[in-house]
Amino acid sequence: MPGRKLVSMVLGTCLCAAIGGCEAFKNGWPFKGDAFGKPPAGAAASTQPIAVPPHVAGTVGEYARLVGGTDLLVQGYGLVVGLGTNGSSEVPPQIKEYMLKYLGTKKIFSHIEGGGGVSPSQVLQDLDTAVVLVAGNIAPGAPEGTGFDVYVSALPQTSTRSLDGGILMPIELHLAVGGIAMPGGPSKALAVAGGSIFINPFLDAAQQTEQVKLRAGRIPGGGKVAVARPVRLQLIRPDYALCDLLQRRINARFSNQGATKVANALNPAEIALVIPRACRDDYAHFLALITHLPLRSGPGEWEMHAREVAKAMELPTARHEELALVWEAMGRQVVPVLRPLYTSRNPPTAFWSGVAGMRLGDDMAADVVIRFATVAGSAIQLFAIEELGRHPMVTRAAGTLRQLVDDDNELVRIAAYDALSRRGDTSVIARVETSPEFKLDLVTSQKGYVIYALQTGQPRIVLFGKNMTVTAPIFFSSPDDLVTINANAAGDKLTVFRKIPRSGKVSDPFVMEPYVRTLAEKLGAPPRPGENGQIMGMGLTYSQVIGVLQRLCKENDINAKLVLQPLPGVQRIYSDVITTGRPDMPGP
Repeated sequence: MPGRKLVSMVLGTCLCAAIGGCEAFKNGWPFKGDAFGKPPAGAAASTQPIAVPPHVAGTVGEYARLVGGTDLLVQGYGLVVGLGTNGSSEVPPQIKEYMLKYLGTKKIFSHIEGGGGVSPSQVLQDLDTAVVLVAGNIAPGAPEGTGFDVYVSALPQTSTRSLDGGILMPIELHLAVGGIAMPGGPSKALAVAGGSIFINPFLDAAQQTEQVKLRAGRIPGGGKVAVARPVRLQLIRPDYALCDLLQRRINARFSNQGATKVANALNPAEIALVIPRACRDDYAHFLALITHLPLRSGPGEWEMHAREVAKAMELPTARHEELALVWEAMGRQVVPVLRPLYTSRNPPTAFWSGVAGMRLGDDMAADVVIRFATVAGSAIQLFAIEELGRHPMVTRAAGTLRQLVDDDNELVRIAAYDALSRRGDTSVIARVETSPEFKLDLVTSQKGYVIYALQTGQPRIVLFGKNMTVTAPIFFSSPDDLVTINANAAGDKLTVFRKIPRSGKVSDPFVMEPYVRTLAEKLGAPPRPGENGQIMGMGLTYSQVIGVLQRLCKENDINAKLVLQPLPGVQRIYSDVITTGRPDMPGP
């Protein structure tokens, strides 16, 4: 995800700044003679200058680091329901005391909440439930209401077998101070979490080595920020003049006339940052621009810096994406410097110059990015497609993206869909409202069938190709007989049964057309009566629906390839939580 990559860049910039310290440029103090006046005291050039990377040199990131600019680990203990007999009644004493109090205070399962007056103690004893550890990362600068993924793990030394089909009841998440998970947390609630748990559909419950993995899962977009995260810049070396310079430079570039100032100096060492409302949907990118903002802006000096970045772009060790951020932070005035680079023989230089130009509104730059989006097999192709998704005003990119939906490479097809979706272009996308659990998108495509399942953010199933069908004859039964599908001959309607894990009872048959779309809708729709009194859906969780589709594809009952959305990096959130010697914490 772009936001994740940008946060990593911000952190990298701050690290480089910490290494470089507050030493001036090797050619001396960079602001002498410009509109900002004299250099602050103690800012004279060092006799032994420290080398500063080109993407850091002369930027805000050389002199200050972000505080609150890293992910914030939050955690809590919660209750998962809907496990049939796969849960457990074991709860460590210190956790049990907290859970009894929490369930009672929130009146979960009480008469008030429609739970029939079941006591908290009875709830914890039921094998349909399990107490779990829930953890998530709140991104830097996240405004109130921002969604994020949470990770759920059964407690060690309990007999919980699987969280598949489970639903996390609403809980509060608190700061994990020092990485230690504590019942109730040491702080006020910073976020809330809840929702159905997603389990990797490619896990094979029949294999003993994979059974333990069923005890952990994730809830896409299951966390919501309750308290906005403040972000500020902290100078590496406190200095009144430098602090004032940073504040004025940031405001001159990013604060609109009459709007709230972006940067507000609190003291010689700290500057509070306010993320403009227009940037809140992509606040990680905005923070990256601030740390990559050059401080030289006097006559001719900004152009000199822009050309220095152009030279750095050609180096073998160039960090192209971050150098492009330096250009973007400088503003539209650098476009004339960028244009000659659009035709560079160095592909990364040409591409990232084009990216910077397009972000700055240069119409010529869009042609560069579109060209790279069509180069099959290029390492840059997916980056180019993703970038086109950020610019809905570049209308001519839409045709290219629609063509790429029919590419031979399913990853290119998916990237093109993601880009069109982000642009709000539904010309080849039909959106179906299926259930509160997930959304369903149908993509018009002439290539082979692909099922794409998102596992971060908004749960969504995407079907590539028209009238994707379930092949008959078929007799299919999912693990634990959760879903049974039968059709005697090609063209027959599907007869589908759903078993209720808790009671073992089997539903009345659902008869439907043999389309994957129809099957997915019925599997995920709530089990509520329709106008004629007939139950409309089977009430499976998003994870369970994906699991059924994956097994149908594996057994060639659906002639399609199921692709899971790649996660934004390998996120092992529990590695940040101290677990040694704590029986209430997840194992390795």
